Amino acid sequence: MKKWSSYFWKLIWVMGLFLLTIISFNIKYKIHAISTSTYSIVPVIWTNFIILFMWGVYLSLIFIKKWTIKINLPLLICLFLPCFLFSIFVPLAMIFSISLPIGDIWFNKAISSNFIEMVAGLTFMLSIFNNLKSESE
Repeated sequence: MKKWSSYFWKLIWVMGLFLLTIISFNIKYKIHAISTSTYSIVPVIWTNFIILFMWGVYLSLIFIKKWTIKINLPLLICLFLPCFLFSIFVPLAMIFSISLPIGDIWFNKAISSNFIEMVAGLTFMLSIFNNLKSESE
């Protein structure tokens, strides 16, 4: 019976993937329509950040085996925190009109890939629900 429940949860995850795709497309479309009528790109930037972060969180669900909170501090500090700060910089820069003190060509290329936000969401969940075996196991 346990074997079938594993298949069942994977199928539920795939259905959720399609549902998340439809929902995120509809939200992006509605926010884009609102922003074109108000001539403001800030809602589009924030929506893009939130949706991509949520995609990372959703993708991480397939990798989490135990739902016990056990923080992986190196993953949280060295991967999640830099990715999160880099990904939130663009929405905050739109509001507060700030720029990077160093050349921002490399930064624009990295941010435009849309992977930084997803990696931030993915590593956030994986760093909270640490599935690594300890040395004693």
